[in-house]
Amino acid sequence: MRSPGSLWRNRSFTRLWVAHITSGAGTAITNVALPLTAVLVLEATPPEMGLLAVAGSLPNLLFGFIAGVWVDRVRRKPILVWADIGRALLLLTIPAAAFLDQLSFMHLWIVAFAVGTFTVFFQIGAISVLPALVEKRDLVEANSKLSTSDAVISIAGPAAGGGLVQLFGAPKAILIDAVSYLLSALALSGVAEEQPQQAAQPDSEGTEGSASGFRLAAKSFGREVGEGVYELLRTPLLRALTITSSLGMLAGSLAAAVHVLFLVDQLSVTPSVIGVVAACSGVGSLVGAMLAGRAARILQAGKTLVVGKGLWIAGALLLASADLTGYELVAAGVSQALVGLGSTIYFVNQVSLRQAITSVRLLGRVTAARRFVLFGAATVGALIGGALGEAIGLRATLLVGAAALTLELALLYFSRVRRAKIE
Repeated sequence: MRSPGSLWRNRSFTRLWVAHITSGAGTAITNVALPLTAVLVLEATPPEMGLLAVAGSLPNLLFGFIAGVWVDRVRRKPILVWADIGRALLLLTIPAAAFLDQLSFMHLWIVAFAVGTFTVFFQIGAISVLPALVEKRDLVEANSKLSTSDAVISIAGPAAGGGLVQLFGAPKAILIDAVSYLLSALALSGVAEEQPQQAAQPDSEGTEGSASGFRLAAKSFGREVGEGVYELLRTPLLRALTITSSLGMLAGSLAAAVHVLFLVDQLSVTPSVIGVVAACSGVGSLVGAMLAGRAARILQAGKTLVVGKGLWIAGALLLASADLTGYELVAAGVSQALVGLGSTIYFVNQVSLRQAITSVRLLGRVTAARRFVLFGAATVGALIGGALGEAIGLRATLLVGAAALTLELALLYFSRVRRAKIE
């Protein structure tokens, strides 16, 4: 019988976990500091905040398939390490530009886009490497441990980020994230080297000519992308999860485009209070991570997704009406706790379900194909959110996002997803 602490004796998983929490701590600060840099330093408008949100999701559309094929062809560890180093160097340019009084919205957008590009490779690599490091039966536990760490970080990280922004200014707070990525790269260097999967290779005959070699490489690339897309479309459960999650991504990015503006303009909160409100999401996420595995054992994964999404919607509705309750900050904090609780229960079981039913050989490409669809929806949602924030107001935009989440919940409930289980 497997002992409860067996995952902690897995050296590679432990290293992955250390890297995860190290970079996550810095990212939690930047998630507060970057939008506040736009709002407080550059006085960004709702459409500009929508464009900034697009910068993070657009790389998935442009480079997701390339990342998926590459991740399935080569060892994943170097991809993870260099992605961390690249993100660190890019983020360092923001405080440097601010120090020289040269920071602009375009600079911020370019850095967000470039960091997003490295993140595409990192996230696809991380999702794909986990099933190679742990047993299938340990996937929910492993993802729960990673999500528990995320939750703890998201309690302290945003509060620390808000405090750092209040004390030193938003650009300087981003320095912490740059350092965290370098420490993450150091931790990842100790992860065991898994063998790359054998990918389809172009025929060697005729590759001496550069034009011919390029055509063969392009054909091979297209074939490998096609394998991932085909697997995503032919597997009913993967297809259903992609459709529902796309709607959720559209709804989430639509609301995220105006989230900080709503807190600053509608609720009149300071950066430090924004950090505390965001930390409430971490409290909910911590509880969600601890309950995710137990809920899956009792309800099965599919029904757990429905419960998680319902809690998420309740939080979204409460935030939109926070200033109408007479207890704005309490309502905002509770709303974020509900969102954290529901989204973590949902995410842990959804990603574990996908990892369990997808071949490791195809996981990178299937993940890339799925992310292409999801982040396409996220890009559209961010643009719509920025436009709606300007046209109908911030509260109404948040309510539109909550309505879209409710439609996703209905699709989850009436589809095969509700009956899904991990075996």
